[in-house]
Amino acid sequence: MTNRIHTNGKSIKMEVDVVILKEDEYFVAYCPALELSAYGKKEKEALASFKNEINIFIEETAKKGTLEKYLLKQGWKLQQTPKIKYQPPKLSNQILRSAQGKYSQEVYIPY
Repeated sequence: MTNRIHTNGKSIKMEVDVVILKEDEYFVAYCPALELSAYGKKEKEALASFKNEINIFIEETAKKGTLEKYLLKQGWKLQQTPKIKYQPPKLSNQILRSAQGKYSQEVYIPY
């Protein structure tokens, strides 16, 4: 899976990796590229909670106009020519070794 962001002039389509980690009796859905996480008693609950968390994140950063600044702070690279393209930081092997599973989450951000 690859973390990606594509723009079409009206919204940004974002696809990010989400890993599932087991911590005690909880499952944690963690997106290293965005430094976002959520948890649940079951893996499915953690993923559902993460979807809610990422929607809140998108809504707030879109409202404030701070998404690009946040991404750059998290280590994303921005290429402005010939087309705008964001490249996320790579997923570390340490996180991958700890993961119970790995998913891709697609979201659309108002532009």
